[in-house]
Amino acid sequence: MAIAKLLHEGATIKQLKNVIRYNTVAKEYLNSPDNPRLLQVLSNLGIIDISDPQAYQDFMDMFVEEIKLNKSQSTNQRQNKLYAHEVISFEDNDNARFSQNELAKISIELLSHLYDMQNTPYLIYPQQDSGRLHFHFIRGQHSSNGVYQRVKNSKRKMRVACEAIERKYQLTLTGNNVSNEIRPANDPMAKVVKNCQLEAKYQHLKKLSAAKGQDTPLTKIKRKSYDLLMEESYQSEAEMAEHTVYKQVKQSLSEKTQVNQKLETVKQTIFNLYKSTNDEVDFIEQLDKKKITVEILKHAKSGKNKGIVFHYQGETMSGGKISSSMTLGKIKTRFPNFIHTLEKPPSLRATFKQQRKMLDFQIANINRYYKQKRNNTNGDILIYFGKKNIDARPYNYNIVLSSDKSSIRFGSSTNTYDLTLSINVALENGWQGATLTRPSPAFLKKMMKAAYEQDPKLLFFVQPDTDNQLSYADLKEIKSPLTIDELKTALTNQLINQTDIATVQQDLIKKLELDKNNHANLGYANALKSGFVLAQLEKKTAEQLTHYYHHHSFQPINEKTISTTANNPVHIKTRASFLEDIKKEIKTARYTSLHKSSNGKDKSSKNNLRYR
Repeated sequence: MAIAKLLHEGATIKQLKNVIRYNTVAKEYLNSPDNPRLLQVLSNLGIIDISDPQAYQDFMDMFVEEIKLNKSQSTNQRQNKLYAHEVISFEDNDNARFSQNELAKISIELLSHLYDMQNTPYLIYPQQDSGRLHFHFIRGQHSSNGVYQRVKNSKRKMRVACEAIERKYQLTLTGNNVSNEIRPANDPMAKVVKNCQLEAKYQHLKKLSAAKGQDTPLTKIKRKSYDLLMEESYQSEAEMAEHTVYKQVKQSLSEKTQVNQKLETVKQTIFNLYKSTNDEVDFIEQLDKKKITVEILKHAKSGKNKGIVFHYQGETMSGGKISSSMTLGKIKTRFPNFIHTLEKPPSLRATFKQQRKMLDFQIANINRYYKQKRNNTNGDILIYFGKKNIDARPYNYNIVLSSDKSSIRFGSSTNTYDLTLSINVALENGWQGATLTRPSPAFLKKMMKAAYEQDPKLLFFVQPDTDNQLSYADLKEIKSPLTIDELKTALTNQLINQTDIATVQQDLIKKLELDKNNHANLGYANALKSGFVLAQLEKKTAEQLTHYYHHHSFQPINEKTISTTANNPVHIKTRASFLEDIKKEIKTARYTSLHKSSNGKDKSSKNNLRYR
């Protein structure tokens, strides 16, 4: 066994002289003439006579000067460490096998794995005043060439060097040199595997050996004769009993392993749910879906909360065992209303979640340059720019969020930043869309542009409550070029004014006809040219549109219809009936469009966003 340890490093001459004095001068409480401190000093700079104090001091002065000279050859001023002080020791059995000089050479070879010991000045102090032979090394951090000898991760590399020396000189093995098996724990340096299965096997073999040691002379004769005559070895009653116990232990360990694997899976599931959910209601609901129940532990006397446990199929896991971030205190830090929500009936949790979300609204979480104030009369949230004086001018707000989070009103002077903020507030409160009441075309254009700049998918997030408000040029100014779906949406939502609808349809037809291989788009374009309404075409499937492209009709054609002539009165009647149905559909669609335009007006104030 070899143990090497870096005690300390020094950067000054004073520290170097102190460590030399430490290894030279006897300790009053430890050393005596029978137990001297200074036994011998070895060095690669020459022979040291410890019996002559003056010669010893002269040699030490020369050693210090040599280290100073080596450091002066280094040009890197950041290499400030001057020397290192290390200690190396061996097992008593190894000390008995080798002489002191041989162990000193082995120590030098050990350090040579990390440092250039041949060109680095060093001192070796063999000492055994503590009861075991060990060696103190004082070496310079610079070689004679000025090369810096300090090593990164020296502890790990020193351990690797020790294990290599143990293998080479057959010293007592430690660390990774020890085989991965159970050993008696009477040696603190021996490696013990903490494994239940290996431990059980070791105990089983140990008890079998003890059972064999109790054999009577007659049993020994039976064992020898049985082993000679039979293929299987002889087993006494004590051995068979031990085998039975071992099988039971193995079965128990196997069952426990399965339970542990199951618990680990459940723990990982709970932890993943905890990380993925954003509030306590979702977390509790997800646990309920997995049939995992939650229990808050309370002190028996005080009744205060003391912990949290999770139950699943008869097994119980505490939050702290799942993860250090899932103790009751840390769950409450993340979800302040966790316990209150847990104690509510499931039917009330969704309502409580919405109420808490309304109460927890903070504009600073959306934009830190704005602040808010609640209107005590109706509960509305007034949002102001951060530099405005709320107390002096309470009605000089930028936007107002209604108490039920269903509408947003704008102040008298609204800028682009306020429009962007209103979009963010709407998204924060879960709006899928917004309706702008009684807008001017210019204001509608600004709102749509702000939404599009926030996210291109939000181009049609804001819709007016009045049809035909935006010109085609305004829409292309917000985004250009427009895709086929965006042109369809603009026409379907009746966003474009009447004078530009024909132009939009022509552009839509051109885009549909670009892909000659897409027969559904080509059929869509032909149907538009034939006078079909966009609302009706949106209900058609791709197969129906492809059919129209080939046959110029949505009516399915069978063999009888093909065989009839154009002068057949039945065929003419069917065709006339079909045209009459198309006219009714067009008339119904136009009536619905006009009815929506007349009834879509809102009596609320101008330029308001409403939940859609």
